[in-house]
Amino acid sequence: MIGNTDISIRLAGPDDATVLAEMRYAFRSEMAVPTEPEDHFLERVARWLANRLDGEVWTGWVACAAGEPVGLVLVQLIEKVPNPVREAESIGYVSSLYVRPRWRGHGIGGLLLTTALDFCRRSGVDNVVLWPSPRSIPLYQRHGFRSVGEVMELRWAHDIAGPNSPGLRPAAQPLSSRPAEAPR
Repeated sequence: MIGNTDISIRLAGPDDATVLAEMRYAFRSEMAVPTEPEDHFLERVARWLANRLDGEVWTGWVACAAGEPVGLVLVQLIEKVPNPVREAESIGYVSSLYVRPRWRGHGIGGLLLTTALDFCRRSGVDNVVLWPSPRSIPLYQRHGFRSVGEVMELRWAHDIAGPNSPGLRPAAQPLSSRPAEAPR
């Protein structure tokens, strides 16, 4: 509860696609000038979210204050190709953590992030990655993330096989999001 307002976090579904698209637009528009007309973006993203918020590909949560959506977070579980060595094989990708401006500073972002991280742990994820906005970095650091290049990563390698197990990639090595160049 914030003041006299009840705060709840609930699972998002396809019916939430429009309000999630609106918050996604607000979130990204705070950081840069949009290059796509708002109505086109909202239609495109609402359709995209409605087709993916099934718990199979993407899972999301909505923070509500007195029943009004005031924040969101999305998670995609990514399965890596199996390895013959001891290395993490599953990643949780956290995206679009956003709280409407008038509700910031009340712990809602932390509640959304904790919900997403709990989901990742229950899903057996080995580590979690995200691309933070400059303002969000302290929040992620309070939850154990650290900067690894432009990506922040929370390593749970100690939960897989212990912190000093041979064969695990050292925690300081970043995950690459760029495909390797083909040999010439």
